[in-house]
Amino acid sequence: MSYLHIVKERLRRSLNESIHYSRYNAPMIGVLGVITFPLYYYVWLYLFPQAYENLPLRLIGMIICVPLLLYGRWPKKLAPYFPAYWILFLLYTLPFFFTYMLLRNDLSMIWSMSTMAALFFLVLALYDWLLVILVALLGSLLGWAAFLMTSDADTVALATLYIQQLPIYAFVIIGGSIFNYNAQLVKEEKLNAHAAVGRNIAHELRTPLLGMKAATSGLSHYLPHLVDAHQQAMLSGLPVRSIRATRLERLREASDRIEEEIDYANTIIDMLLLSANQTTIKKDSFALHSMNDTIERALQRFPFKSEHERDLVSWDRGEDFVYFGSDLLVMHVVFNLVKNALHSVLNSGQGTIRITTLPGKQFNRLSVLDTGPGIDPSRVKHVFDYFFSSKTIDQGSGLGLSFCKLVMESLNGRIRCDSRLNEYTLFEMSFPQATS
Repeated sequence: MSYLHIVKERLRRSLNESIHYSRYNAPMIGVLGVITFPLYYYVWLYLFPQAYENLPLRLIGMIICVPLLLYGRWPKKLAPYFPAYWILFLLYTLPFFFTYMLLRNDLSMIWSMSTMAALFFLVLALYDWLLVILVALLGSLLGWAAFLMTSDADTVALATLYIQQLPIYAFVIIGGSIFNYNAQLVKEEKLNAHAAVGRNIAHELRTPLLGMKAATSGLSHYLPHLVDAHQQAMLSGLPVRSIRATRLERLREASDRIEEEIDYANTIIDMLLLSANQTTIKKDSFALHSMNDTIERALQRFPFKSEHERDLVSWDRGEDFVYFGSDLLVMHVVFNLVKNALHSVLNSGQGTIRITTLPGKQFNRLSVLDTGPGIDPSRVKHVFDYFFSSKTIDQGSGLGLSFCKLVMESLNGRIRCDSRLNEYTLFEMSFPQATS
């Protein structure tokens, strides 16, 4: 992986986090911009006159803020463009506008303080120090370019004064980024707390499971002989209690099933610990598996609380496909998606859940669709973020769907969410063509 690609992924992740943390404040940010841009034109022009003011630039800033007022009601087709809009909004309203006005006002104290405040707001809005530096640098350069094209002032003298103020602006960015770093530490502490709780639970569960597995070793050795002895006693007419042939056959296989369930429980514990730790997934045990068999086993083992819950989930055993990976991990993904869908449908009191498969040339697809209340468009893009949770998805810790994404990435596949409020929620997983 190239260094450029690593930086690009870092910036993309930082931008997503910035939008994620700021989305609830977006309308208020819009209100603040719409009010303050024209308000401070009046303040600096009439109450405390400054050397320079520019009404068109302020009106442009006010207009740019208007879409934030309606952020929660953006059409779904425009949602992918919000990250670009967010960067342009911050670029214009903070580093560009304030740098330009600072230079046009000959680096006055008022505008120097205003520029520091703008940079502080930029740090709060973008969180990540690298993204803050890039946006601040680009905006400041554009502000300088606009100044050079519209002013005949002594640029050498202004540049000298500006360079003298740069350490103060750098201190604002560095200091603010350090404080923002605490938010990242809090997130990591939450992950560590989940992992610690998971380890404790795993220890408490594995001890009885180990005892049960030791006990089944005796069953595996002697139970088939006892079943044979019972059948011989029945044939000999001895006074023993009659047991149906089907029950006897199940008894013969009981120890194997118990061992299988114990192994499965241990695997689930491993997956839960992996989910809490959010680490990479080992691929040593990956193999070829049938998707239909995986779905069938997942539905058989899913802990439905009633027949009504079971009836809400439908699966038409369609055309099968083979994938390369861990069937238990994929089962865990299906568990999470069915659990979230059931929660949504049951809480809304209406809707059903349908699981479908669709083989393709490049990718094979597995989808889980529920016709419940749906997800707000502003939240769809964040459903796979760590600790993201809402009333309709990923109940509890907010780790389930992020782990599902981790699993799909380990299979070189993808998972996406599509939803329409009050209509449906669709999770679609794409599996690459299997190669052992």
